[in-house]
This record gives sequence, structure tokens and C-alpha cells, in this order.
Amino acid sequence: MKKINAVIFSAFVAISLFACKSKTNPADDVQAIKFKFTELGRQTQFRMICNKFDFYFPEAKEKHFDKKPGIDSVMQLLTNLKVVNDGTEPDVRGKIYITHSNKAVDTLCVGVKLLNYKGVVYETPQELLALIQK
Repeated sequence: MKKINAVIFSAFVAISLFACKSKTNPADDVQAIKFKFTELGRQTQFRMICNKFDFYFPEAKEKHFDKKPGIDSVMQLLTNLKVVNDGTEPDVRGKIYITHSNKAVDTLCVGVKLLNYKGVVYETPQELLALIQK
């Protein structure tokens, strides 16, 4: 009986410790962020889609963030994005590449009004545009 109680107690302690483990901040696993962009107000004859951005703007400007304060400021802007469900897509003027510590890369396609992140369209935060143009 003592063995069963000891096993149950050990299992309870292990589960409790696992449940109390602090949640990691999503920005903590981000290793680097790269902005690749052209002039945000640049006019084109047609809507620019994400997979054609590099083709039409091969000499786009780049900005890199690899220090924690810069990464945190970008990731903060990407929290609480407002979803847009009206079927529109961004007129892409830039891309943001988020490289995680496991080397996985997330790509955001950014337009002046909308951005696409993981297949979902959101309003582009104006603070993000200001940071890109800085």
C-alpha cells in the first residue's frame, strides 16, 4: 500500500511541476527577423501577390533584427492583429522573415493596408509600417 501511495504521490508531483512550468514567450524562440521591402507607396499596374514580390522587386531594401530588443519590438507589433474576413488579399510591398531557433522560417507578406501571416489576412499595424520605413 505504501508503494502505491508513493507512486501516486510521485505522479502527482510530476504532473504538478509540468503544469506549473512557465509558458515561454513566442518571441523567445525567435532568432532573427528580416524585413525585405520596396517603397510602401509605390504604384504598380496590378496587385502584387506574395509569391511574385521577389521577382518584381529583386533589389528590395533589407533591414535585419538579430538582437532581443529589436526582435521583441517587432513581435509585439504582431500580437493582437485584427483579422480581415472580406476576401481581400494584401497588395504586397514587403516581406518579413521570422527565423526561429529551430531554423524554421515564417514569412509574412506585407501591404500598406493588409498583411498575410500563416494563411490568414490581417490589418497591417501602422506602427509596423513606421518601423519598416525607419
